[in-house]
Parts: sequence; C-alpha cells; structure tokens
Amino acid sequence: CFDLSGMTTPTLSFNLALDIEDCGAALCDAAWVEYSTDGNTWNKLGTVGSGTNWYNKNYSGFHLWSNDEYGRWHVATSALPTTNNSRLRLRFVFASDQVLNKEGMGVDDIHIYDNIYGIYTVTGTSPVVNQATVNGNNWINFIETGTNKLIASILPNNQDLGSTNVQSYIQTGPIRDNGTQYYHHRNITIKPTNNSLGATATVRFYFLDSETEALIGAVGCNSCTKPSWFGELGVSKYSDPNDAVEDGDLGNSVGTYWSFITPANVKKVPFDKGYYAEFQVQNFSEFWLNDGWVNGITPLPVELKTFTATKTANRKNVLAAWTTSTEINVNRFEVEMAKGNDGLSQDRFVKIGEVAAAGNSTTEQHYQFVDEELNKAGVRHYRLKIIDDDGKIEYSAIRPVIFSDEIRWQVFPNPSDAVFNFIYQLNAGEAMNLQLYDAMGRVVYRRKLEGNGFVQKLPVDLGASVYSKGVYLLEAVSGEKRESFRLIKN
Repeated sequence: CFDLSGMTTPTLSFNLALDIEDCGAALCDAAWVEYSTDGNTWNKLGTVGSGTNWYNKNYSGFHLWSNDEYGRWHVATSALPTTNNSRLRLRFVFASDQVLNKEGMGVDDIHIYDNIYGIYTVTGTSPVVNQATVNGNNWINFIETGTNKLIASILPNNQDLGSTNVQSYIQTGPIRDNGTQYYHHRNITIKPTNNSLGATATVRFYFLDSETEALIGAVGCNSCTKPSWFGELGVSKYSDPNDAVEDGDLGNSVGTYWSFITPANVKKVPFDKGYYAEFQVQNFSEFWLNDGWVNGITPLPVELKTFTATKTANRKNVLAAWTTSTEINVNRFEVEMAKGNDGLSQDRFVKIGEVAAAGNSTTEQHYQFVDEELNKAGVRHYRLKIIDDDGKIEYSAIRPVIFSDEIRWQVFPNPSDAVFNFIYQLNAGEAMNLQLYDAMGRVVYRRKLEGNGFVQKLPVDLGASVYSKGVYLLEAVSGEKRESFRLIKN
C-alpha cells in the first residue's frame, strides 16, 4: 500500500519494454495498469495519451498497450488518483493469446513521486536560474520561474556552493554531431560561486524522452556513434577556468578540460516526460549527454553491420556469416545455437564455435563459421556472442534456420464468427501463397506471405458482411508443401 495523501500531484513513472503481438484491428496481446483504493475494486489507470507513452491502442473503449516494436526501454508516466489514496495499490496486467512466443512485457525502475514541477521544455537558451544559497544536505531545485519547470537539482552533501546559476540550452532541427559522435539536443551549465569542492556533490540533469528518441534515430553522419537506448547515455563534462566559455556552445569548448562520466556512473530515473540523469561531481561545468567523449573517444566495442545464417549448398549445414564496420578492442566472436522453438523461448543457447576478431579496425571485416553437426532436425536458432578485451559482452540478433517442421500449419479458432488465425513457420525469405475459396469455389481472399524463420500468425478476418456464414476452404502453398483447411464461419 502507498500512502499518497500528502502529495498534490501524485505520479507514477517506470521503464517499460514490450514485445507482444499486435494484430492491428484484432486484439491478440495486451498490457495495462490497474489501481485500487480499497484492495477489492480495481480500476484501469489512465487512457490513451493521458500520460507519457501511456497506452497506444483503444479497442472499443478498452485502453491498453499492444506493441511488438517497443523492445527497448521507454519511460511510461501517468497521473495517480488525488483522492482516497492513503492506501493505494497498483498492479500490472498482461494478457496473451496462444501460439506465438515473444519476449512479453518488461517493467523496471518504478518511481512514485509528487510531480509538482515537471521538466523544462522551452527551446533555445533559458533565462539564468539562480539560487542564492546552495548548501546543506537537501535537494535544491533550479526552477525556471516563467514556466515553473525544472532544469536541474543539486544535493550539496553538506558543502557550501554559494550563489549558483543554472541555464538550459535546448536545440531544434537535426541532431548535432562533431564528426565522430551525435550528442543530445539538450545541455546545461552549472556555475556556483565555490566551484571546487572537498567532496562530491550530486547533480540531477532533467531531459525529455522525445529528445532521446531523436538522438537514437539520428542519421546523416556515417562516422558518428550514438546510443541505442537511453541507458547508454553518459555525461560529457567541460570545465574551463574561464566561466564565460561555458556558454552551451560546443565550438569553443577546447583544450584539456574535458572529462566523461560513464553510463554506469550515471543513474537514469524515469520522471515526468522523460528522465533525470543523476551523477556526482567535484567541480562544475557544461554538461552534455552522449554515449562517449564529445572529443571523439568512444567506448563502443564493435559495430555489427550484417549477420546471416543460411543453409549451405548441400542443404545439410549452416553458414553463419557476419560483417563488422568498426571494431575497438574486440577479442572474439562465439557462435551460439539453440535447438527448437522451446530452446529459443527458454534461452537454451550453447556455444558451437569461436572466431578470433580483428581487434581494432575502421574498415569492414568479414567472418564466417559453418555448423557441421550431423542429422540436423527441427529449427535451429543462431546468434553471436561478441566479447571485447575487458570482458564486456554483446549479442547479435537471432537468425533461425528450419530443417524440418516443428509446428504444424494450423488454424484457430475454428469455427469462428469473424477472425481465424493461421499459424505457420517458414525460413527467412521463403514465400507462401494463401487463398480462400467459398462454397462455390470462388477465390474470396488471397495473400502472399514471406517467412522470417520464427513462428508467425496471420489473422484472416471474415467478420465483414460480404463473408456470409458457411464453409470456406483455406489453401496454403509454399514450394512443394501444400495444405488445406476447412473453415466454418458461424
């Protein structure tokens, strides 16, 4: 139970990741949040668009998440009840239909707080926000008075920073880069009277999810690195002896005054329409968000350009082939394989081979490995385990190869008054033709499908009035394989 009765603007934020089946107009998988003020009656929290990234579908008034392209973490924020909330309970609800194996729903970093101010969002250079006294052991917020929104917060940790000025610089247009890295639309400066401290102070740097999404999606600079999700953001820090140079402009931030606070040392907390980055410093500066040093030194170990797994000419073996664009301190590649759809869903990957890496390279490198195990059957799933010199591990995407059917092509439910789900599995790129015949032998529906190696589901919707009740024949053809299904529409 949460007692929120002392809050004026109680708010829930958390990190959300979804890989659940989205069937478009039909409902297959769904997730949502519920609350109770008495422990007995449960109510849905929020509606589509009522918060930040809060629900993406409205099925006849039923608001929920149903998304198979939300696999990396995003903030989700919703207001909480403001009355009768002294014993508030929350629960996450997940519903799924059968057959397909997906990752599901991930929830992390649950944050319940009084969202009195929210994050400052005005683009351009903000007015100077001053706090005349920054000392003690409580958080001191820097709130722009025109909007009453937060730019930064400081916990002095019982040190005296004196009078302190804070400013925000928020850009618009294309994501900025310095030729080697993209960097965030937002940066800030913090300038206290007493700049050098005997111990560390803690800073909170507030930024938006939308700004980070723009950074992740940046294009145009082929030589530039960027984060693949917000968790890879670190803080680049520029501390010039001349305070006037700390003006939100990267162009005059030169010399040896750069340092980098690595992502592991920057806590990102879901808050309002985005996050705050929380980190410790012993002096103050310009602060920038990016995935490595703004002056070009990047911690990324490898950029994997392609990875494929295909049958060899004899149809008995599998060739795993991959290409890297760049490598920095990469030690080796281990090829892992999981047998069957159950092996994939239970993460039963085992090492079947190893290939040494070039180590350090700025040109394309090509690698391959052949799986020669005898008597292959079912579906085999391949991935790369990429290991760098200091032991850091990354994984590639998974590539399935089908040697024999593990699942039967099938249709469910049957009979149905509207949607019939057709379940199938084909190798990546393998084509299938699907045709539906009515009782008179006329083709009333056709579709060309392409496999991706995984179990797939196609909803065949016969709910429209043009499809009368009765018996239909669904025919599926892929290569030499042909199957027919008798469908009964109620």
